[in-house]
Amino acid sequence: MKEFHLYSEKKIFKTIKEIFTGFKIHVFSEEKILKNNFMNQNILLITDGSVLENVNKSFFLNNNVVIFYTKNNINNNISSEKFFNKHININKFIDEVTTTFVGNSFNYGDIKIIDEKIINKKTDKETFLTALEKNILMLLIDKTKIEKNFLLESGLKIKRDTDTKTLESHLTRIRNKLSKINSNLKILSKDNKVFLKF
Repeated sequence: MKEFHLYSEKKIFKTIKEIFTGFKIHVFSEEKILKNNFMNQNILLITDGSVLENVNKSFFLNNNVVIFYTKNNINNNISSEKFFNKHININKFIDEVTTTFVGNSFNYGDIKIIDEKIINKKTDKETFLTALEKNILMLLIDKTKIEKNFLLESGLKIKRDTDTKTLESHLTRIRNKLSKINSNLKILSKDNKVFLKF
């Protein structure tokens, strides 16, 4: 089911629920935003901006965030995919939020993966991953640190006792693509483990 998390300083949950009928909506508090425990979630923030001053930038980098700003002046220091103020047409707002939250996308650090395309969210540089490269990168993002044998079996579907350089060549190609889009994300290997680092 389609879903998103909602934070609002105004009591408008009922209205939002009526507008976005096809979504399951989870309401959360300012405290949860500041704890920054969200990863790759759809989040709608309805705010006058005060709560955003204390939010860690990784909150915006690691999630699909849409902000509806209830004041006229927009804080340019806030990084978000979609940023609207109170003068937007309601139908355009609904379309934009739905498109942002329904798209087949995944956020991690400074990258966004949409289907097989990998994009640097800060520079908009992009390139394409093969299905296998995407599978390996998604496993690394999901697990953070993985044994090479696990990647061979789960990512490449190769038996662990197979003597092959295949995994290293795939990791090198992914590293090159991250470098091509100027991502800060690094894939490191140490002690038969592979992990991501910013």
